[in-house]
Amino acid sequence: MVIRTKLVVVALTVLAAMAPVPTVHADPVPTDPTRPAVPLPIQRPMPADPGRVNPIGGARISSTIPQGETAGLEPPLAAQTERGEATVPMWAKDGIFAPTAHPNRQISLHLPAEVTLGPAAWLPGGGGVYGSPDVDYTVVPYTGGGVDITVTRKTVFSASTIPFGIKLPAATHLRQGPHVVVVETDAVPGNPSRVIGTFSIPTATDAHQAPLSVTPTLGPGFPPGQSNLTIDLGPANIFAFPVTIALSYRASDVPTTGAPNPNWTGLPAGVTVPAAPIDGHCTGGPDAYTSADGRAANFVAACVTQQQCLTTAPAYTSVDSCNNRLLAHMSIQCTTVFGQTGDDYDACTRAAADYVTWTKTNMTSGPDELDHERTAREWRGVH
Repeated sequence: MVIRTKLVVVALTVLAAMAPVPTVHADPVPTDPTRPAVPLPIQRPMPADPGRVNPIGGARISSTIPQGETAGLEPPLAAQTERGEATVPMWAKDGIFAPTAHPNRQISLHLPAEVTLGPAAWLPGGGGVYGSPDVDYTVVPYTGGGVDITVTRKTVFSASTIPFGIKLPAATHLRQGPHVVVVETDAVPGNPSRVIGTFSIPTATDAHQAPLSVTPTLGPGFPPGQSNLTIDLGPANIFAFPVTIALSYRASDVPTTGAPNPNWTGLPAGVTVPAAPIDGHCTGGPDAYTSADGRAANFVAACVTQQQCLTTAPAYTSVDSCNNRLLAHMSIQCTTVFGQTGDDYDACTRAAADYVTWTKTNMTSGPDELDHERTAREWRGVH
């Protein structure tokens, strides 16, 4: 009986498997208008600059921002451009960059033991103070690419030998003159050396304003390829601290910065200053800076130099280079009359920088705009 029952179950199972499948619940064919077929995904090309996924141990950092993964045949992200102003960084170790009188060359200045200095304490006008327990460095940039550096030795334990690092552009060198350290191009046949920057011979005073002896020397620095302008101070009164040392840089084309009155003997041999124009004025700025005691630094010759330089831009130089030289020539007048430090020197240099700011804002087109300004002055003189 049991065997018969099993045979019946097997027979029913075989018949059920052979029976046709009911179509009542079957899915419609793709052509059914009531249920269109599921569309295929659109084929999209892979992006040329995909996001990046970086596995780090068991974690993962991913980004959908393009990472620049291209064929590498594009132009550079930032083409080299002319530097028109000095740059004072947050950290001194990054270097203080400044232009030269040559449009395509710049220098960088590095302070002694700069990795140990604190971040810049910003001053009005973009300057900064880099501090340490023994020495502070105040860096003041001026419109026109100039930089003034003031070193303050706060204690008798601070070093009396202060090496400033200077990274020079290719095919240039440093040379020490009577009252100046110049940055010069290397001489080649048919093209003699040219001055493209100047450093003042440093001056030093103690807390009682007594001058201290200063011996500047030039030599190789570290890392290799860097030059040093080293300042060695003479004996100082241990009861007259802090000691202040002043150093300035200008993007100049003449081998002088103007020495203080006691040892100023005039421009070096072979250096000439152009004659003043007929009207004897600077376009759009002061002709001179006059101090309260009646001393005056005359800016007219510097303005003439800038106007003559603009007539050669951009064929032989650049407008920015001409304006930077304007600050340098004005600074010569300020230093010649007022020395390298003091309130009158600061005010005179600030007046010169303000005029350079006006020039860079209003005289940006070279000789054409210069002719327009000259015509406007002549018209005002007639009427």
